[in-house]
Amino acid sequence: MKYQFKTGIDSKEYDKFVRNFPSTSFMQTPAWSLVKTAWDNDYVGLYSDKKLVCGAMILKRNLFLGKKLFYIPRGFVTSYDNDEALKILVKELKNYAKKNGAIDIKIDPFICFSEDNIQNIKKNKGIEVRKTFTLDTDKIVKKLENLGFVHGGFKKEVNAYIQPRYTMAISLKDKDGNFYEKEELRRTFPKNTRNYIGKYHEDRGVYFSYSTNKEDVKDLISVLNCTEERQHIALRSEKYFKKLMDAFLDNAVLFFARVDIDKYIKFLENDMKEHENKKEFCLKQIKEAEEIKKEYGNNPLAGATIVMMPTCKSGIKTASFLYAGTNTKILPSLKITNGLMFYRLCYCLDKSCDYCDLGGIDGSLEDHLSTFKSKFNPNVLELVGEYDLIINKFWYKVFNMLMSIRKFIRSKR
Repeated sequence: MKYQFKTGIDSKEYDKFVRNFPSTSFMQTPAWSLVKTAWDNDYVGLYSDKKLVCGAMILKRNLFLGKKLFYIPRGFVTSYDNDEALKILVKELKNYAKKNGAIDIKIDPFICFSEDNIQNIKKNKGIEVRKTFTLDTDKIVKKLENLGFVHGGFKKEVNAYIQPRYTMAISLKDKDGNFYEKEELRRTFPKNTRNYIGKYHEDRGVYFSYSTNKEDVKDLISVLNCTEERQHIALRSEKYFKKLMDAFLDNAVLFFARVDIDKYIKFLENDMKEHENKKEFCLKQIKEAEEIKKEYGNNPLAGATIVMMPTCKSGIKTASFLYAGTNTKILPSLKITNGLMFYRLCYCLDKSCDYCDLGGIDGSLEDHLSTFKSKFNPNVLELVGEYDLIINKFWYKVFNMLMSIRKFIRSKR
């Protein structure tokens, strides 16, 4: 079969191609390049009989002395069974990179070589670093290595690579491949999780909502700021999230959790009348609720998050849970984040998503993100990680040395 390599593909043509290709990531859409404005970009691919059959959205980072880094997030967009097309695509990409001063082409395809339920992993006392791949993935890995790609290692740390190598995901289908009913999904959670969602929150005045209006980003930012202060971390700016929503439109969805304080106080008053032994607890909660109302009003925002809905039209449709924040001053005893997680999962279920990617974690399973996400009985996915097609060995070594120095300096701050 004859293939023609092309650069500078029209963004609308490439967008149509990637959205119709099975199981692709939103990070390979032109919309993602509109978010990553610190990088230049290009859309490239192979044509057969004037039809685009495989390709890549390349992000280009200017480094130093005219050198560049090429990064293909969650790419390529290709069938790895087509050896000929993959070989030609990589060969042409390498030539293209050389002509444009790139020292490296970095990829991190969403290829999973290990998946297990969190409960099984806990019994085995955590994830061990694997030095060999499983059989199915091994075929793809060998193809990449035969084409000159070098594996970036098996580090566990969530920030060790551009994209996390470990993530947690929840299937919205049962073992027979049928979508769960919402109550069936709730019953898959451990008892101490499922008891604090659904009617539990409804009775206590906790309610949830979603929005695709970018003006509501300010509410997301307000709780992200709480998380940043509490955990001494820096997340993203309001400008970034508005840019994300402008680029992805209805695919980017905000979710919010609030409390109707008056309704909660009324619930406590009734509960106290019916259960004398709860009087002390209820009075304490009423006092706390009244203080919150004075500071935040009757409907305080307790939590917010943003989810990227699937951009592909076929294959495995995965919703990606991105950033989330909570104001822990708002009645933490109500476990509102449990309800917000379930609300998001139900929304994705209504949209016929196959999976929900809960986001990156530390492979040790000892970080706070792993602890929270584990409450929903997810599977832990270990991805193959990063691969580098080194174009210029000397400048690649220089670049890595400079990055190591930069990382060391930051660690000492």
